[in-house]
Amino acid sequence: MDRIRRREGVPLADHVASVAATLFYERGINVVGVDLVASRAGVSKRTVYRHFPTKDELVAAALLHGPFVEFPKDGTPRQRLVGAFDALVAFVGAATYRGCPYINAAAELTNPNHPARLIVQRQTERRRRWFNRRLDEMGHENAEMVAEELDILFDGALANATKRQSSTPALAARAAAERLIELRPLAQAVPV
Repeated sequence: MDRIRRREGVPLADHVASVAATLFYERGINVVGVDLVASRAGVSKRTVYRHFPTKDELVAAALLHGPFVEFPKDGTPRQRLVGAFDALVAFVGAATYRGCPYINAAAELTNPNHPARLIVQRQTERRRRWFNRRLDEMGHENAEMVAEELDILFDGALANATKRQSSTPALAARAAAERLIELRPLAQAVPV
């Protein structure tokens, strides 16, 4: 079976991580064991451990293969920013949506030094920087703060859509994001 996966052009480690990502997303990290991942991947448990010496490393790799919101690569900076929220609406509206894999992992993994928690932090920071770059490209006067606000809207919509099982929070976040993108900071008040 290992050779079959390699001939299909998918590196075996990526195949195993992808299968694990699906299982962790559908059932939860703490419920899924390495035996089930190996069985679903069509490999031996030994093969899984050859590529991922610990379950923690498998969980971290799986996070990079899990479902995620695809940000637009084309368009004006404004179109791309709004497009990210359009992609969010589609993501949470999918029949398979079971929450944000990063939020789910952060909730399940209490050790702040777990390798998957570090990936969650890195990916969240990466998203915030993406927002900041688009705002900078627009010449936004307060790009760093607005990027933070957009990131909070984005994460809040992901979490709220999970709790409510509805895409309404993502639609509301999209509308709020459009208003935030257009806002310019008010002139600083003169102290009285």
